[in-house]
Amino acid sequence: MRLFAWYVWKIGLPLIVALAIGYYFYDKLSQPALWTHAFRLRPEWLVPAALLYLCAHSVWARYSVTLLRNQGGKVSVSTGVRAYFISQFGKYVPGKVWVILLRMSILGRSLGITRTAVGITAMYEALVSMAAGAMIGVLLLYTLSDEQSGLGGYNLYWLAPVALTPIGLVGLNRFVNRVNRWRRGVHAKQYPRVKLHLVLGGLLQATIGWLLLGLSLWMTLRGLRADPDPLTWETYLHLTSINALAYVIGFVAFFMPAGAGFRELALQTLLTLELSRDMNATAAAALAAVTAIVLRLIWTIAELTAAGLLYHFAKTHPPLVIDASPEGPE
Repeated sequence: MRLFAWYVWKIGLPLIVALAIGYYFYDKLSQPALWTHAFRLRPEWLVPAALLYLCAHSVWARYSVTLLRNQGGKVSVSTGVRAYFISQFGKYVPGKVWVILLRMSILGRSLGITRTAVGITAMYEALVSMAAGAMIGVLLLYTLSDEQSGLGGYNLYWLAPVALTPIGLVGLNRFVNRVNRWRRGVHAKQYPRVKLHLVLGGLLQATIGWLLLGLSLWMTLRGLRADPDPLTWETYLHLTSINALAYVIGFVAFFMPAGAGFRELALQTLLTLELSRDMNATAAAALAAVTAIVLRLIWTIAELTAAGLLYHFAKTHPPLVIDASPEGPE
């Protein structure tokens, strides 16, 4: 029974949701009226959009190196970035934990720190990146229309607590260590700690990545729209907020591989309302649906290509000889 429940949770539920959302997009894109509006594919804009996505993740990968070094890890930038991009394969498996497990497996104990420390830094990096996205998306909600901020009848300000998650985790980490010392004595093994100033600095650093992703979304629209609009400050803020909110909604849907479906659905809904400002509703829905799918496609291709190149060509330092003492609480 337990094995059956595991298969339902890990495979059955994501498959059902993916099929339902897939049918939603099929229904949207199969309407003949949608294709009466001309699209124009411009690779000269889609390629830079994909490169901006890699730049954003490189910013987050660099933060993971900072966290590893703070824990005492002797890691080069190339090794850390390589491990980051390769571990992103884990997000295409249901359950967000696979990214952390892959990074622990890649880096192992070769950095002079324990696997536990590697796993905790990976968890903080992911939470800080998503928290920055939630922060950007919520702070810029005021620039969007009331219909957009009330997506699906639910005010999107409910995403605000996601921005506080890594800060709360710092406090929880300290609390658990104190309880561990109280129960096992002052010499009890402690969980690796990430200090508050590193989390706050990480939020600022990760924000750069979200600003790049907002520009990537605009470039994708530019590469698909037959009558592209020039980039204005207002448009840029809108698209940055829309992309961040959709991305974080996909992250919160943790049972879906890489937030597949949920991110596209949120992006398509918000973009339709955004594009309806200067397009008719049918054309806006068509362009938004195509953009959501194309954006996922070019980002995924860029990510997998970068991971493959880094796997084969990025230099890594040899494993270090470290103390084989117990790693502490797991």
